[in-house]
Amino acid sequence: MPKQTVNKKPAAPKRTTKPKAKAKTTTKPKPRTKAKPKPKVVAYTPAELEVEYPYDMFPWKLIHNERGEKRSCYFQCEEHRKKHIARYKMTKKDIIFMGYKYD
Repeated sequence: MPKQTVNKKPAAPKRTTKPKAKAKTTTKPKPRTKAKPKPKVVAYTPAELEVEYPYDMFPWKLIHNERGEKRSCYFQCEEHRKKHIARYKMTKKDIIFMGYKYD
C-alpha cells in the first residue's frame, strides 16, 4: 500500500486586532471652593483691649459655638487653649475666634 499523505488545511491568516480602547470615564469637575478669608489683624486701643481681654492673668482668648450658643473662654497659656479644644473635640466650624492679648 502506498503511503497516504495527509492533506493539511492551510492555516487561517492571523487576524490583527486593534487593542480595544478603554471606556472613557467621565469625571465630574471639582467643585470650586471659595477662597478662605485671611484673619483680620485688629489694633485695639487700650480701652478696647480691657473690654476684649478683661483678665490680665488670662491673655489667650477663644470664642466658639457650643450647641448654638456663643461662648468666650480665657486661658493662661496656649497649651491650655489647645487642651480645651482637644478635650471638647472642636472643629474649625465651631471656633469663631482665637487670639492673644499682646499680638
